[in-house]
Amino acid sequence: MSPDIAISAEGLSKCYQIYDAPKDRLLQMVMRGRKRYYREFWALDDVSLTVARGETVGIIGRNGSGKSTLLQLICGTLMPTRGTVRGQGRIAALLELGAGFNPEFTGRENVYMNAAVLGLSRAEIDTRFAEIAAFANIGDFIDQPIKIYSSGMMVRLAFAVSVCVEPDILIVDEALSVGDASFQFKCLNRLEDLTAKGTTLLFVSHDMSMVKRFCHRVIYLRQGRVIASGAPDEMAELYLLDMRDEQRQWASGGEIPVMRKLFMGAHEGIAFGTKEGHILSACFTNTQEMSSSYMHGDEIEMHVEVLLHEAITRPNISFTIQEAKLLVIGGENFALQPGPAENGWRHAAITVRFAANLCAGRYHVTLKLLQGEAEHTSQLIEKQVAPLAFDMLPNQKSFLGLVDLGLERARHNVNE
Repeated sequence: MSPDIAISAEGLSKCYQIYDAPKDRLLQMVMRGRKRYYREFWALDDVSLTVARGETVGIIGRNGSGKSTLLQLICGTLMPTRGTVRGQGRIAALLELGAGFNPEFTGRENVYMNAAVLGLSRAEIDTRFAEIAAFANIGDFIDQPIKIYSSGMMVRLAFAVSVCVEPDILIVDEALSVGDASFQFKCLNRLEDLTAKGTTLLFVSHDMSMVKRFCHRVIYLRQGRVIASGAPDEMAELYLLDMRDEQRQWASGGEIPVMRKLFMGAHEGIAFGTKEGHILSACFTNTQEMSSSYMHGDEIEMHVEVLLHEAITRPNISFTIQEAKLLVIGGENFALQPGPAENGWRHAAITVRFAANLCAGRYHVTLKLLQGEAEHTSQLIEKQVAPLAFDMLPNQKSFLGLVDLGLERARHNVNE
């Protein structure tokens, strides 16, 4: 394997034998394969992938898609049914909560045991123990048996060991969802430090904003197979498309599937929805184009026209403002007022505006046409992912972050 490759898997598969009753397992042993008393379940089926050194790769998919099985095969805690997998360097992993910990041992004893498994000598662990304990920040509980730990304390200690031993490959499987907000912030900063130093990161999460933030590339698993691999924003939208499709089919009895639709932007992009409506056009009113440029304090105005089936009774449209990596800054939902029906369809148009109180850089606008009162309870008709783009030009206005909140010193009365 090339020294530039951290992980390589070829035709990786994992099959489990599912027995309907305990007696079937005994009968299978007695018959010695002459008759099958089990069903095969392929948790992973013919997965091949290559991860370069220093690359951050996200793995997404719904529950049961094979994500955790893939990570366990890479770590070596499971053996594959077929195929091969190889990793180069020290691998640290946060998989199932408490995996690798002995509940009867104290936190200190588990730190030494796990660090030794990762290849550190006693002297190296002695040197790093203070850093590990400080990062975990569980106080005197470090010398108590971990069987009395809360789930949050467990993940603090496990994460501290994994990141403080400076692994060549770090695997994180939804572990950060357990910790509190302050600990998550600390973990994210440490992950950024490690990746900046060249650590290879495999990251599993259902949080698409986290995936977009960290990953260079994303692998999408469905029913144990790789169905797509590519840029984080595209894979995240494909995942959301599948989730929307499932939700919509459940709500409609399987009659109205969500499908890929024609993207309206100047470049290739992502659009999906149903046949119940279409976003016909969108533009910035100052250019009448789908792109524009602004200075701080300018007014950004957008005009959108849509076509709706007459069966849509509560149409609304959402505007979501996103930064360069498509992380959401803000947005709003607006009810639409369609005109009279003509041949079963109705037209609607809307113009919205907001102050361009943003820092310099590229921004995008995602549009969603919906049926319902509010976005979180509405059914999707069409989503156009970032068809509109605008640039904020450099200016002399100084503020922190992406958005100028207009903070200013309070003016008090002289008598106060």
